[in-house]
Amino acid sequence: MTVTGSGLPVTVAAHGFGASIAETRPLLSGVPGTKVFYEARGHGSAPAPSQVGYDELAADLDAAAPDATQALGVSLGAHTVLRLLTQVPDRYAKAVLFLPAALDQPPVRREGLVDALAAGDRSRVLDWVRGELPAAASASGYVEVRTSYLLSSPGLLALLRDLTEAPVPDLALLGAIETDVLVLAQEGDPVHPAAVARDLAAALPRAALHVFPGPGVLWSFREEFRALVLGHLGEGS
Repeated sequence: MTVTGSGLPVTVAAHGFGASIAETRPLLSGVPGTKVFYEARGHGSAPAPSQVGYDELAADLDAAAPDATQALGVSLGAHTVLRLLTQVPDRYAKAVLFLPAALDQPPVRREGLVDALAAGDRSRVLDWVRGELPAAASASGYVEVRTSYLLSSPGLLALLRDLTEAPVPDLALLGAIETDVLVLAQEGDPVHPAAVARDLAAALPRAALHVFPGPGVLWSFREEFRALVLGHLGEGS
């Protein structure tokens, strides 16, 4: 866990699967107050999963920033925030859910990564990371860093193999959530279908939706993304 800034509001950020705190920090650029960057089990220096599931991840997120009134979650992190909100509907005043991959069905499996990590095969992990990026992205440094992070996080295998449940146990639970939510998605992403984001925004009582026209948001639409996040989490906080 990493904490930056001071004062109010307190915002907690939850990264995506296989991502790191270093990748998540820029997503809250400009957001005022205290920012807590949570590291999910199985990632980096965080402990390995004990009882693999979203309940464990949500409990960890809640404990990492008990004073947080705002949250940002990416993919796995978005699912974790959602699970916590289904348990405590008023846990956060505001939240940004970026690239939700599933609701009441398990997310798409990440084919090939389990075997590559289990074998410690750097070349295959590199290929997998490259395959996640948009074709136009020039990110060789990122690919190397993320590959090293994946290979140095042995607890990821447990999450890959055993986290097979749906993030939302019952869609009816979404109707009770009191949080003001901004849902962000991108067209053309087979792992994080835009249809999931649309369904989520439609099911939440207080939600706004923005779907970017193509993948690679943080490469192609970085300034627009930052403006949306700051507008939601930074104004009137």
